[in-house]
Order: sequence, then structure tokens, then C-alpha cells
Amino acid sequence: MENMNKKTLAKSPNWVGAFIRQKREEKGLSQKELGQKFEPAVTTQFVSNLERGITPVPAVHVNALVRALEINEQELMILMEKEYAAKLTHKIAGQHMEPNSDAPAVIVVPRSEEAFFKMLVQNFNSLSEQDRAQFKGQLKGIFELSIRRA
Repeated sequence: MENMNKKTLAKSPNWVGAFIRQKREEKGLSQKELGQKFEPAVTTQFVSNLERGITPVPAVHVNALVRALEINEQELMILMEKEYAAKLTHKIAGQHMEPNSDAPAVIVVPRSEEAFFKMLVQNFNSLSEQDRAQFKGQLKGIFELSIRRA
């Protein structure tokens, strides 16, 4: 993962596909050969779609990829989680992430509150570091007051 081409990773985001392609090429496998290592075998087009980020890795194929590419399952799963979080971040907050940055938390809010939280995140992300720290301090104070009253 750390050796992947930064230019490839800068595109929004197809880190999992780039990782699969890199590992396949390191093993000297063609897309067809990789597809034949699945049970049942998958098509060359399916492998191509995985590598281009068109098709996300289905959970049922994680073990086949781990075995065929001799990779660490946890490393693949973490990268899949980071890519998913980055896509959500881009969709919600309009921000692109680098693969080695901290993956954002995914927060579930009622649909009725979605517009408010989206606006909150977008505005928070536009603040300077100093204003972010001040804002967080103010919120912490409000919540501590609320907890003491309860």
C-alpha cells in the first residue's frame, strides 16, 4: 500500500483498485489469471472493473483476493474502509482525502437533521485551525453544562 504511485492515489478515490492492480502485477498475474483463481472463476471484465473502481469488492470475494494475491486480509479491509469513508466525506463535505490520512468517522443522524449536520460539517471544514479549536472549546463547554444539569 505504501509503495503505490501517489498520482494514481490522488484520483478520487480508487485506492482499493490500485492496490489490487499493484499486487496482481507484482505476482505477475494477468487479469484473466487472477479471475481464474476465484471459485467459481470470475471474468477478466470483473477484475478490470475492480481495478478501475467501477465495481467495489464484494464481501464474498475478499477471501479469494487474499488467497490469490497473498495479501493480508486486514490490510485490504482497512483500505476498503478508508476508501468508503473518503467517498462519504467527499459526498457529504466536498473534501478529497489522501489514503494515508485519518479516515473520518461516519456519523449516523436522523434524516430530518441531515441538512443541519451537512451544513455544520461544511462550515467547520472551512474554518482555520484556530477557529476550529475555539469552536470545539465552546461546544465542549455547552455539553459539559448540559450534562451537569441532567
